[in-house]
Amino acid sequence: MLNEKLQAAIDEAATLSPEAQEELAVQIESWLDDARWDALLETPESDAFLDELIQEAKNGPTAPCEWDEETKGAK
Repeated sequence: MLNEKLQAAIDEAATLSPEAQEELAVQIESWLDDARWDALLETPESDAFLDELIQEAKNGPTAPCEWDEETKGAK
């Protein structure tokens, strides 16, 4: 269920041209996508995972990657 303010905005958006509605939909989808990422990155699990990635980046690779082996053979 939508609150009154959101319903009023949707009702007004419905009066826009199809092109303007499409652009508005793209903007809303982008905003919602950003909001989902923000919510995901604000979790304690994400903090721990990002901290782990930072440590790995500071310490260097822990195991050779496939592309490392391929690059060595190309020299």
